[in-house]
Amino acid sequence: DAELSLFNLSGQRVATLISGLREAGSYTLHWDGRDDAGRDLASGMYFYRLAAGDQVATQKLMLLR
Repeated sequence: DAELSLFNLSGQRVATLISGLREAGSYTLHWDGRDDAGRDLASGMYFYRLAAGDQVATQKLMLLR
C-alpha cells in the first residue's frame, strides 16, 4: 500500500492525496489545494508524508495562493 497525506503545522491530517495499492514506477500528482472536505487550504507551510511498505518520507511543502 502507498499513502500520500498532507498535514498542517499542528500535525493534523488535512488531506489524503493517495491511498491504496500502486504499481512500482514514477507518478505525477496534480493537487487542487483543497482539503479532504473540498475546502481551499490557506497559504502557508504544510508537511507531506509518503508511506510505502516499510518506508516513510516526510517533507515540507509551501502552499502559495
